[in-house]
Amino acid sequence: MTEKKLHSWVAIAEIVSAFAVVISLIYVGLEIRHSTLESEADIQAELLSYTTQRRYLIVASNDLSLLLEKGYASPDKLSPAEMLRFQNYIELFYVAWERAYMTNVAGVFSDELFDGWNTWFISVAERDPEFIWPMVRDSQDWDSDYIQHVDSSLGYPKPDIELD
Repeated sequence: MTEKKLHSWVAIAEIVSAFAVVISLIYVGLEIRHSTLESEADIQAELLSYTTQRRYLIVASNDLSLLLEKGYASPDKLSPAEMLRFQNYIELFYVAWERAYMTNVAGVFSDELFDGWNTWFISVAERDPEFIWPMVRDSQDWDSDYIQHVDSSLGYPKPDIELD
């Protein structure tokens, strides 16, 4: 083979390998996109599970509706066992909100999807009596950024609510 033909074959091989690299990068990009969509779908399914679980508990438990009615009206009249059930029920909501928030901060849950969920979480939390969030905010080891997010979303601290 002449040197000229050899250079031609080298040039062709370089073009083919460059093309192969481009194809593999496109493939990796598509796989990352697919993985991201799967992760977001999993997170949304998990959030739906939390919210469905709360509804199911009310339907399945004969006394939970009465307990919630009593707790929302006057939590100081709940027995210690009732208060524990009441608080754990309320916390399910905030656990779901924290999950959405933390996965968004981690970049796993897109801003677009988080914004929709966050708007819903805020609308539900704003319907609760003002003592609810202060009651549960120190009940778990919530992330401080999440606490600040909920505080600012709900306008806490409120001047007429005492926070411990």
